[in-house]
Amino acid sequence: MNHIFPEVVVDLNGRSINIKELAKLHVLILITLKAAWCPVCPQLLLILNLYGLQDNSPESFQDPFDGSNIMKVPSEDIPFNRLLLKTDAYFIIICPGPADEVRRIQSLCNFSKCPYPFIVDEDLSLASQIGLRMSHTEMWPFIGHIYSETRIIFPISLGRGPGLYGHNQLLKYLHEYRIQVEKSASDYVSKASELETLFKKVTYNILSIGDVENKALQKQIFPIELFAQIFEHIESREMMKTVVATCRQWRAIGFDIIAMRMKQAANCVLESLVICSQTKRSDSNKIILPVDNKAISVHELDLHVKDLNEITEIVQRLVDQTDLMAFMIMK
Repeated sequence: MNHIFPEVVVDLNGRSINIKELAKLHVLILITLKAAWCPVCPQLLLILNLYGLQDNSPESFQDPFDGSNIMKVPSEDIPFNRLLLKTDAYFIIICPGPADEVRRIQSLCNFSKCPYPFIVDEDLSLASQIGLRMSHTEMWPFIGHIYSETRIIFPISLGRGPGLYGHNQLLKYLHEYRIQVEKSASDYVSKASELETLFKKVTYNILSIGDVENKALQKQIFPIELFAQIFEHIESREMMKTVVATCRQWRAIGFDIIAMRMKQAANCVLESLVICSQTKRSDSNKIILPVDNKAISVHELDLHVKDLNEITEIVQRLVDQTDLMAFMIMK
């Protein structure tokens, strides 16, 4: 059964948290703690800090339930972990009350100054609503992804115990989620590249039909820089209508501008790839990012992909129309 998270909840400080909006902007991760008295659950938050969630990551983490288990994360792994945990993801933490005890956990885990809301579920009504009530005083320790639009909770990890905190499953999920988004983005870039070649071919054919003035003369009469400034104020869909309905010279420059926009959009997406960019890999298994990397979130990448998809659809329609136009003229 799919459980749906409420659209709005109130955090520990009395602020209303719009879950629907957060889920649109981030990979919204839900973390639940069994109870305020549970010594195991807060360890997950401390381990996330170790992996790079916070800027001042500790050098190591000693498992309080196994003194011989000392976790360390190589410094070169921190930037990529931080991309997944801090740039891509956003966390909401729920714990049964009382509020003072939940606030104590927030402070002990160094989350007091973080933007991530802590939700007190003292009567376990929220736990019941999302299917995570464990007993009359406890909720199931859980990690899940709250989907945008539907707010359906996708399970990542259920249960928590000494040495089994769920951080590995979370990092794996965020990694695979970014892979999925980047592969889709890479496919759109490939499609745009193929379409660019086809677009140049069909537009060359249609512009070569009939008496076409010398290209050098066209550039003197219609400098592309001038039309580029004009076209900056015209949306691509409106430009498509304009270039199809006007003279051949205007059409030629309009085609160039639209092709340039598609190439710029494709480059914007390509430069935003991290996992699918071979130049940013140190080997086939590990992804190394510079400490001062400017990698964008999967949400921002998705917006770039939508822009590319929009201009690609326009170019595809122009290709189809131009093919038909050339056929009619030749006929």
